[in-house]
Amino acid sequence: MISVENLVGDIARDHFQTVKVFDKYQIDFCCGGKQSLQEACATKAVNVEEVIQQLENSIEQQSIAPKFNEMPLPQLIHYIVDNHHSFVRENIPLLNKLLDKIEEVHGDNHPEIIEVNAHFKESAGQLTMHLQKEELILFPLVEKLAQLAADGKTITTSGPSVTQPIAAMIQEHENEGARFELISKLTNGYTPPVDACNTYRAAYETLQAFEKDLHQHIHLENNILFPKAALLEQEVVKKH
Repeated sequence: MISVENLVGDIARDHFQTVKVFDKYQIDFCCGGKQSLQEACATKAVNVEEVIQQLENSIEQQSIAPKFNEMPLPQLIHYIVDNHHSFVRENIPLLNKLLDKIEEVHGDNHPEIIEVNAHFKESAGQLTMHLQKEELILFPLVEKLAQLAADGKTITTSGPSVTQPIAAMIQEHENEGARFELISKLTNGYTPPVDACNTYRAAYETLQAFEKDLHQHIHLENNILFPKAALLEQEVVKKH
């Protein structure tokens, strides 16, 4: 069913339940979705046949995961906003509070948390602006294209294109993916130290959940929404 030549992003796009397997092996299926499964497993020094078996098992199991690749683009956009954008906005204040607290209490003994807190605050600021740009600029453009296509209409190149905003969003995705990879290394894979209090543990668990959600969020956009939006624009916009 799955071969070593399959692209990681394509597997996750077609079978969303496989993201749990990729996450288990820390295989990047969002920003790194253009690499083959063989390349991804080699990078992580894991057995590709073992990963394939687990991927196929996850596909065979009955899953209630939405079929994102079959969703109309406006529906996919609303899903992203309602689930992933809202998750980011809800968890930023909580993480800021938790990280500030453990830096205050544990910063002297665990100086890495000071760096983690600084990186997260930078990410929080960048992501907040990122979501606004998607919701105010890119997503309305895509929804307009989808409506034109549904109405059987075409337009000339008289307005803004989705190409530049998509490129900008992909770059920002890569920036935040790299930042969270660094946070993961600084926290030893979100493993609390032996003297960690409940707040410390809650901060690391929430950070890990934040990164997992970010990976799924980026995957839906990089591997499904953005390519389809670019193709849709080619169909709807007739150049003269």
